[in-house]
Amino acid sequence: MSIEPGDKVKFLNDVGGGIVKKLEGGLAFVEDEDGFEIPMPVYELVVVEKGQPSAEARQVADKVVESRNEDVSEPEAYHQELEEEGHDDFNPRFYLGFIKIGNNQTEEGKLRLYVINDSNYYVTYLISELREDGLMYALHQGILQPNTKLPLEDRLAREFENTFHMQLILFRKGKGYPALDPVSSAVQIKARRFYKDNVFRNNDFFYQPAVLVPVIKNELEQKMDMLTEFDSKAVIGEKEKSEKKPQAKRKSTPELEEVDLHIDELVDTTAGLSNSDIIQIQMDKFHFVMESNAKNKGRKIVFIHGVGNGVLKNEIRKQLERKYKVYYQDASFREYGYGATMVII
Repeated sequence: MSIEPGDKVKFLNDVGGGIVKKLEGGLAFVEDEDGFEIPMPVYELVVVEKGQPSAEARQVADKVVESRNEDVSEPEAYHQELEEEGHDDFNPRFYLGFIKIGNNQTEEGKLRLYVINDSNYYVTYLISELREDGLMYALHQGILQPNTKLPLEDRLAREFENTFHMQLILFRKGKGYPALDPVSSAVQIKARRFYKDNVFRNNDFFYQPAVLVPVIKNELEQKMDMLTEFDSKAVIGEKEKSEKKPQAKRKSTPELEEVDLHIDELVDTTAGLSNSDIIQIQMDKFHFVMESNAKNKGRKIVFIHGVGNGVLKNEIRKQLERKYKVYYQDASFREYGYGATMVII
């Protein structure tokens, strides 16, 4: 028996149960009697009682599209509880997300497509596709609240081979915000990407690995997209030109932490990783270290980023200035050459 939101279930291998509130890939979020949502694999649940369709679901067939206007100018329209700290209002993030559904390790497996709004803005979105007759066809349209995600559809992995045309308008309700141009972007999805190693990765949005495709690209991602294959290999395998022999790795001490951001120090293999994937892994490590040391005042951290083409170095320093607002300088040339930045928390 399939499990759907609203079903009353019990845990197969544990004590307890509750009402299924939502499904996400192979996980069901079960609300227990205390009001807590517990993520559980669907195969570990037994349906005790089928839920009744919600009033909203019963009205779908009779739903009429109405034109309406919403006044969002008044301060009462602003909801601070929807916003999260740490977002850069000048670089909002919006993704298409793909997660696996069930046992789908082959091309016959299905994926679920999400839109993900990782910003403090409301986002009006329209997703369309260009078909063989030369006309554009709308697929999905709606409004996402700040810092939320929404499932759109399930397809066989190979059926996502497409170019999605994305149009986004970002705004705030009841509060001022920087002037942002509407986003119009063509996002090309190559189905073969879903069958490569290391593509589905742990992330901040799902309880399972996912493929995240940025729709709004920040300055760093745009630079990475412009890199040639030769440049990409240089970023991955770069060595300090000033080094005449390998230098011994220093061990971190209570006063100083050394963090090597070379990609081969962070993953076992780079197979299947794009330029953007690589830089994102490196920046994720950088942010993790900075946030872990936020309360360690006076601590010194050396980030070894290499010389390369300067993309990673520049992005690190931009984040240090804009987000973390801490002192930094070139690390010791004698020990690291030109390829490291020292931060003092």
